[in-house]
Amino acid sequence: MCRHLQIRLCVAAVCAFGLSMLGCTPSPLGPSADSRPLLADLPRYSAPDDPSGRRAASGNLNIPDPLTLRESLAAALLHHPKLQTVAWDLRIEEARHLQAGLLPNPEAELELENFGGSGELSGTDALETTLSLRQLIELGGKREARIRAAEGAWRVSRLDYETQRLDVLTETADRFVRVLALQQRALFAERAQELADESRRVIERRVEAGDVSPIDGIKATLESESARISADRIRRDLDAARRELSAMWDQDIPSYSTVLGSLDRLEPIPPLAELADQVDAHPKMLRWAEEADRLVAEADLAKAQGVPDITAGLGVRYEDESDDTALVAGLSVPLAIFDRNQGNRLAARFEAARARDQGRAIRRDLTTQLGRAYARLDAAYHEAIAIQDALLPAAREAYEATRRAYEGGKTPYLGVLDAQRTLFATETQRLEALAEYHVALVRVEGLVSRPLHETSENVSPLTPLSGDQP
Repeated sequence: MCRHLQIRLCVAAVCAFGLSMLGCTPSPLGPSADSRPLLADLPRYSAPDDPSGRRAASGNLNIPDPLTLRESLAAALLHHPKLQTVAWDLRIEEARHLQAGLLPNPEAELELENFGGSGELSGTDALETTLSLRQLIELGGKREARIRAAEGAWRVSRLDYETQRLDVLTETADRFVRVLALQQRALFAERAQELADESRRVIERRVEAGDVSPIDGIKATLESESARISADRIRRDLDAARRELSAMWDQDIPSYSTVLGSLDRLEPIPPLAELADQVDAHPKMLRWAEEADRLVAEADLAKAQGVPDITAGLGVRYEDESDDTALVAGLSVPLAIFDRNQGNRLAARFEAARARDQGRAIRRDLTTQLGRAYARLDAAYHEAIAIQDALLPAAREAYEATRRAYEGGKTPYLGVLDAQRTLFATETQRLEALAEYHVALVRVEGLVSRPLHETSENVSPLTPLSGDQP
């Protein structure tokens, strides 16, 4: 009875030793504050905790009709396929962070000695049985360095998500502006077609009356047909633009017919010098800073891995011949003679040096993109201002003057139609300049990661379009 109690006590001591070596594992990374200066109030897609989870099919989305810009952005942020892919990367890094904090598994070893031999060692009379637990003990701060490197990888993935999120925002707003502009152009084209048809009917009557040459009738017919072809082309372009916009939330066939908004908002733009330094707030730049920190942690890990670990063991031995038990302990240390992790340590230093050059290259690329987008924005702004302040008033004045002259019998009706045609063309030119202004503004705001113009409603969907309220 005493012998069995002694054995149980020894085994309990061994098990307690093994459990004491396990320690506590860190919990997965929890939510963190997101660097989202643009539209932080809009919904955010997160990959499900269960890898087998699936999001709702985009074909079942309830897209309003008519559709506003904010509603478009919200749908894209929740259902864009690229955002779904990048969101899984966050879950993957969370799992790797969990793994990085785990201790190596202990080893159980059962050793039988002095049996099945000859003479006194025949049979099992001299059997010695040893049950032991062995645990690898990491030295040099390996576990802490692994955890820091895993946390850095998670932060890098989070900023990859923010970069993709910003790209989705700017691309959705860009496509929305195109739909809105084509809607207005379609209205202009319909009016131009009606005007050309009216002009053709007037000319045909005058040809029949012998007042003008039949050649004028042919020209009027050609102009009417050209206006119809132009209107059909713009309607086809509008259908294609609507499909491209709905593709941002992974929907093949648009479930809306029109979008709401106005391109009339036109505000002065700040000097480029005030925006140049703000590219440092772009997620790509923040990602580079996090990547540099992660590589420092990887270098620390490579250095720590050059420190030899030790393996400690504790067990209980039972001698069948004497019916005695005893504890046994062991300790093993590898000799760091040939492999001190020299190559990995050097590679980690090279990667950290490369990251510094990558950061400078990324900043230069963002600055170049900002300069190009700003040039487009500045040109479109001044063009829209010039058309609005000079050309459009002149075209309207010419039309009104021609209309009054016609009413007074001082000019033929064809003069009125020509003046009206010029007014339509000027309005179309202004619309194109305004659309270019808003598209370029979206690009600039995406590069500086903030709205250029704050609004009284404090909602800034990449500078909200007039009439588009949440």
